[in-house]
Amino acid sequence: MGAKLFIISNRLPVKAVRTALGVEFVRSEGGLATGLSSLSLPVERHWIGWPGIHPGNEDEKARMTVYLENMNFHPVYLTPRQIQDYYEGYSNSTLWPLCHYFFSYIRYENQHWDAYREVNRLFGEAAAQLIGPDDIVWVQDYHLMLLPALLRRSHPDVSVGYFHHIPFPSYELFRVLPEREQILRGLLGADLIGFHTPTYMQHFTNSVSRVLDIEFGLDETQLTDRVVHTDAYPMGINYALYHDAPLKPTVRRHIRALRNTFGANRLMLSVDRLDYSKGILHRLRGFTLFLETHPEYREKVSLVMIIVPSRDKVERYASLKARIDEAIGAVNGAYSTMNWHPVYYFYHSFRFEELTAMYHIADAALITPLRDGMNLVAKEYVAAKRDTPGTLILSEMAGASLELKDAVIVNPNDPEQIAEAIFTALEMPREEQLQRLRSMQSVVSVQTVHKWASDFVQELEHIHRKNGRLHEKILRTESLSDIRERYRKAAHRLLVFDYDGTLVPFRRHPQDAKPTPALVELLRRYTEIPSNRVVISSGRDPATLEGWFGFLPLGLAAEHGAFYKEEGRWHENVPAQVWDPEILSLLRKITDKTPGSFLETKRTALVWHYRNVDPELALLREEQLITLLSEPCARCGLRIMPGNKIVEVKSAVYSKGSEIQRLLAESRYDFMLALGDDVTDEDMFRALPPEAVTVKIGALSKTARYNLPRQAETLPFLKELLAVKE
Repeated sequence: MGAKLFIISNRLPVKAVRTALGVEFVRSEGGLATGLSSLSLPVERHWIGWPGIHPGNEDEKARMTVYLENMNFHPVYLTPRQIQDYYEGYSNSTLWPLCHYFFSYIRYENQHWDAYREVNRLFGEAAAQLIGPDDIVWVQDYHLMLLPALLRRSHPDVSVGYFHHIPFPSYELFRVLPEREQILRGLLGADLIGFHTPTYMQHFTNSVSRVLDIEFGLDETQLTDRVVHTDAYPMGINYALYHDAPLKPTVRRHIRALRNTFGANRLMLSVDRLDYSKGILHRLRGFTLFLETHPEYREKVSLVMIIVPSRDKVERYASLKARIDEAIGAVNGAYSTMNWHPVYYFYHSFRFEELTAMYHIADAALITPLRDGMNLVAKEYVAAKRDTPGTLILSEMAGASLELKDAVIVNPNDPEQIAEAIFTALEMPREEQLQRLRSMQSVVSVQTVHKWASDFVQELEHIHRKNGRLHEKILRTESLSDIRERYRKAAHRLLVFDYDGTLVPFRRHPQDAKPTPALVELLRRYTEIPSNRVVISSGRDPATLEGWFGFLPLGLAAEHGAFYKEEGRWHENVPAQVWDPEILSLLRKITDKTPGSFLETKRTALVWHYRNVDPELALLREEQLITLLSEPCARCGLRIMPGNKIVEVKSAVYSKGSEIQRLLAESRYDFMLALGDDVTDEDMFRALPPEAVTVKIGALSKTARYNLPRQAETLPFLKELLAVKE
């Protein structure tokens, strides 16, 4: 049996309903269930989710389970109280308004968060019993944001992906969430985290950086034992299904019936689920304004509004429906005639054949959500038009607007702009309508739901394989035993250690990172062994290293090899640098503009520190500084070295690599060990021969042979090595 794909979402793609005949199962609504149900991936697919009702007794539960299991659907049964607090509560009354920028709509209660954690745990337990080490797990959406980390704990080696189907808010809004840290750590349990747009992805990575102090380099971050990748994957539709629908006899019959119903009227179509994020009231105001300002279109244009019921027993949604009903009544009351209704209102879902017929005959689609993750209705409309003229009016706040550039893009908060867009659509020449549609169809036909899922799963497998390769570098018992044996047999050893981030953890203020008594004692024991040559190779200045370690019989290399100490004497490879005024001016200017940063001036290096700077500002200033310094540093023969929360300007001639070369030229060694955590230590790793034991602390390295995920593991590793008797 090959690998299986487990899709985990709040709901199964079918839902149980009680009828007079007992429990029956019907297809679930929604783009996610529809899209993922039609996938054709080359793996056995399983689905874990809530079936829609709570069984009345154990017999009913058993029958439901057997029926669902036969379709590879694995139910997670939730009580009415759990649904109320987890789904209606935390998911839809806290996370949904937060992610859609409706801050004032957020409702927060402690029991809702407790239920959210509990339900995520239940999903985790259900999945843990089913998935195997070679399987792929794909978690869907905001209801299950804690689940990736729970799965990572129960199955450390399994491939876990997560996709966020709604907007991810900016940090300034996300930060108000009391559980922001737990939510982010839950998501970081995944190997791959997907969003519809690059903007949502950037909001997420920015929040991770600010809340957890974990930085993403472009689209990837390094955790203690693996990388987490994030990217944008715009979800598509089953293009052929919608594009070919108007050719089907049943759909053609609906097309003829609808044309008879609406007559010669030109039709604007909007299709929404009942929700405050959809901008339905703003759209009605825009259409009303259009009728006011363009009376020539009265009795010629109607707006067909299809609103699918959703949570209308919830007070806020019931209130929204009442306001929509009132607004539609007002515009129809003001403008209707005996032969014409401005707004046709349908408060129910349409069957596929009816909906695609409406798409096909509509002269324009009015899709103006105030905030939307993607909005597949816009893509469905474009596909179903085939070669019939039509215009898509689309909100700039919908994720689909990034792909559908040939739509008439509007700000959904501006009724005047909506009114003008309606006029533009109705006045647009037929050939321009067709040209725009063909352009958008060329996008939608390629970026299908099948491609979306395939791209995500393929990238997930790539990241999982990459983590597997990197995971092999982590120092484990068997590797350590081999290193100890090689150490024991060696007659002449070279041991080179970086300092900050390797022998000691980073501190907010560099002067606080003094060696502990335990570290000093460990180094003393290493230097007492005659066959050991111990060197601390650091970016620190000579005076600091001398003050901390001058009393020990070990070698010191300061400022990345610009200075070195042997047999009690310091030697100078590079004379004290006379700094170019332009370089100094740029560094001081950036420092002055960046609260929390400071400039350290060494004899042969300038170091700009930003460990205490706001992460977003730090990223901006680092990029600015490197760009500004590139030309003057190249002119002066200097090297710009980005490091761990620093940017260093130094001589291009000497590095930790050149220091290694000097040490190797002085003597021959049959055992070489180098420990380091920074980009500057990569020079050291590269300069050593292949047989050397090179260990990267923290982030995994392509150059080093081994990895210790945490700095706290460095001293225990060195103690283990030293435990070998001479």
